[in-house]
Amino acid sequence: MNWKRGIVTFDDGSSYDSEFLVNEEGQIYNVKVFKNGEAIKEVEAEEFAEKLGKSVEDIYPYKASFGENIYK
Repeated sequence: MNWKRGIVTFDDGSSYDSEFLVNEEGQIYNVKVFKNGEAIKEVEAEEFAEKLGKSVEDIYPYKASFGENIYK
């Protein structure tokens, strides 16, 4: 997998420089979002998987389903 530079755009229309961890099939496994030249957040894939008691291959890539907005 390789990190590729790009731009992420959120639902509110704001855009940020980003780096995406992309596998050979083009699936995104992770993202770093940058503000003022510094990464705001990056999920550590191995640490995350380990906390769930799973391998990285078991949980990435993952799918999401969304319900109601819990943040007001």
